[in-house]
Formats: sequence, structure tokens, C-alpha cells
Amino acid sequence: MRSIKAIMLVSIFLLAPLSGCFGEDSVSEVIADISVAEEQPLVAIRGQPYFLEVDSNVDFKVHRSAGMFFVDEYNVFRDAMNWTYSSEVTTVELLIIDSEQSGLELSVSTIDDEIFWNATLTLEDSSEMMLVDGRRAFDTIDMLTTDWNNRWCASASIHDGGANYEAAANGMAAIWETYGFDEVVVTHYEDDPNQVNVVGYKYGRLYPDQIILLGGHFDVAYAFTPPGGGTSEGANDDTSGSTVSMEVAQGIASREWDHTVAAALWACEEEGLLGSAAFVNHLPENQSIKAYMNFDMVSLNYPIVPPPGYGPYDLGIATAGADEGNLSQMNEWVRMVVEDEMSFDDTPQNDIHWASEET
Repeated sequence: MRSIKAIMLVSIFLLAPLSGCFGEDSVSEVIADISVAEEQPLVAIRGQPYFLEVDSNVDFKVHRSAGMFFVDEYNVFRDAMNWTYSSEVTTVELLIIDSEQSGLELSVSTIDDEIFWNATLTLEDSSEMMLVDGRRAFDTIDMLTTDWNNRWCASASIHDGGANYEAAANGMAAIWETYGFDEVVVTHYEDDPNQVNVVGYKYGRLYPDQIILLGGHFDVAYAFTPPGGGTSEGANDDTSGSTVSMEVAQGIASREWDHTVAAALWACEEEGLLGSAAFVNHLPENQSIKAYMNFDMVSLNYPIVPPPGYGPYDLGIATAGADEGNLSQMNEWVRMVVEDEMSFDDTPQNDIHWASEET
């Protein structure tokens, strides 16, 4: 028994000098120290970027409420409700949406959600142009209805054979070249030369062959055609949709995206969706359209107060999906943007009319 005790005692003496080495190899716990700049502004401007200054010795998360998007290191918008950052990051960028909310919630935490800072941001209107701005859109529709009239499809016009339309299409392409698109194309299909579409592409950094597309038709109904008789300007049908397409086009061209994002002005819609059909028929085999958003007759402002005997004027939102799962996802995305992010306050006089169909 004594020999066993002696061996144990010797072992303890031998191991004692090594205990320090073992201790040094163990990882000591890092106590999180996260702070936000004392002068951090608590007023955010609708439609403008907001910069959050963070000092942290550990990786951290930023949590947002509806009404703003994260902007990642590639200048791409992210709609996640929280985003994780390396401790090396000191500036977090978000885009404040032109939302009807009065305030937004923002907080900073550890990866394990221990909150170190939170605040309510007060929203104010922007005196400067926003990413997408109705003031710029007003100037665009004024320009289109003043300088680029009689945009009749070549196959429908007995007056000019489509010369006015093509001149306008080339004029818009010149403007789009200044937006920042990677490529702007005025289509001239050999088998269908009347379909002169204007298409601007911002190529995706991850999925360049998958296209998210938006647009509106650029032609107007030829004079005296049913049902409305046609006009020279087509201010509502569809110069309004062309205007929105152009306004969104300048916004998307200024950003980066995971997928290719494209905007289009379509030819000959009044003759049976001919321009957009020609675009699809000539789409390269390696490319696919992931989603499309269409703007047609959108010139009524919100809120609208109908005169006696008129109205209500509803906002029409229609979605279509390739299958039930796709349609459900599309409906949820649109609902989230309209109701949560923008906080659209529809009223009985300006209700949202929802329609969806699997196609």
C-alpha cells in the first residue's frame, strides 16, 4: 500500500510542471464588447441609405424591423430580418424604404442574441431624389408625352410605318445607356422586324443566366381603334407603365444583383402582346425568366379621393405562378413588400384588389 502511495506522490510531482502548459493551450472565453457610436443618428431618411457604426471585438448580428433592407459587401440588397457581420466590420449599410411607417426598430447583438444596443429610428421624408422617386417619374412622363408622341406599332400604323415609335425607342435606349446597365439592346428580329423592344440588362454576379424581368408596353393604341379610340400620347395606356419601368430601371441599373435583372419597354402590345412574345421566342436556350413584373395603366396616384358618383379606385395586384408552390411564394413576397415593408395603408376608397392564378 505504501508503495502505491509513493508512486502516486511521485506522479503528482512529475505532472505538476506540465499543468501550466495544459492551461495555456485551453481557449479562454472572450467577453463580448459591442458598442454603437455615441453620435449615431436616430433619424433615418426615407428612400436613402442609413449607416450604422459598430465597434465590436466579436462577430455580431444586426436585427431590423420591416421597412429597410441590408446592403451587403457586394452592394446587393438582402431582405433577411437579421444579418451577421465579422468583428472586422465597423460600418453596416441599410436602405430605408419609402415606407408609410413612422419609425423603424434596429438592434445589435452577439451571435447568441444578447442585445447590446437597440433603438427606434424616426423616419423623415427625403428632400433628395430616392432610389425610386415619384418626382423623377413625373419629369419622365412629362418628357414622354411631350417629346415622344404617336408611338404606334409599325404593323398598326397607316401613317408612319412605325417611324415615330422606333425613333422613341432609340431615344429611350440612349437615356438608358446613362443609367448604368451592363448592356442596353434595341431588338431587331430578322423574322419579326416590327418588334422593336428596348431591354436593359444588369448581369447577376451569381446567376447571370437567370433573369428577373420587369417592363411595360411602350406603344400606344392607334388612333380610332377600339375600345377607347386610341390617342397620340397614351398617357395612361401605357406611358404611365413605361414611366414606372424607366424609373425602376434607373434604380436597378445602379445596384448589383445575384440574378440578372432586366427592364424592358415592349413593342406592339396593343396588337396582341407581340413585342414581349417575340422577346420570349428569341430568348437564348441557356437563359430563363425567373420572375416578371408588369406595369400597365398605373397613373392614378395614392391616395385617391373619388369625386361624387365615382370610385372606389382600387390598386390591382395580380400574380401568376408556374405551380402552386411558386404561386404561394410569389403571393407572399408581394404581400410582404406591400403590407409589411411599405406598410401600405389601404382604405375602402383605395382598397387593394388581389388576384392570383396558377399558369
